[in-house]
Amino acid sequence: MEGLLSFFLMIVAVSASGALAPGPLLFATMNISLRAGKYAGFLAALGHMAFELPLVILIGLGMWSFIADSTVRLTISAVGGAALIIFGLIQARSSIKVIRSGGDSIDEGSSEKLTIGGRGFSAAFLIGFLFTALNPYFLVWWFTAGLILISEAIRLGALAGILLMFAFHIWIDYAWLGAAGYVTAIGARFLKPRQISILSLILALTIIVLGAMFIRSAALGLL
Repeated sequence: MEGLLSFFLMIVAVSASGALAPGPLLFATMNISLRAGKYAGFLAALGHMAFELPLVILIGLGMWSFIADSTVRLTISAVGGAALIIFGLIQARSSIKVIRSGGDSIDEGSSEKLTIGGRGFSAAFLIGFLFTALNPYFLVWWFTAGLILISEAIRLGALAGILLMFAFHIWIDYAWLGAAGYVTAIGARFLKPRQISILSLILALTIIVLGAMFIRSAALGLL
């Protein structure tokens, strides 16, 4: 029991270094929560898990050597950065349109119109999946700090150990993204449509900056 507790505490400590760091997924989750409602963060975490779990299993099975190749990582940084910039530009354009119109194109209470079903589910889930898959720093984390967790998990119990490790890890993502989405959506209730669009624009610009940083990192790696 003490060994299992130590394993759990180690995973929480290491996982916090990646899960709690502000990044594209956090800002995108906050952005979609302005319109998809207070549960969007949990749905984004579900999409995040849909990509992360297979990746962790593949790393445990020995696929990490291919993905850890420097050329592959540079390609991921460039493609991921470009995708983030495109997404940010689309969101920024939409937000600017609403700001210029004075907020008339968004009805009051729009943050509650997209709920768990329909477009709200699809948008939040895809945000979680895509912003995980397109984030090169996410991959770098699993091939550095996260690799320690995987190796310890394999030592503990092969595939069963990996699944146990992942269960100890993933709840942090649900708690973090869920709380961020919930607080953002609740706060949006007290804002006017134009103010919501301004906040959305700020988040979109943040995503664009992060995307540019990824591309810059890839460019420097080619020099």
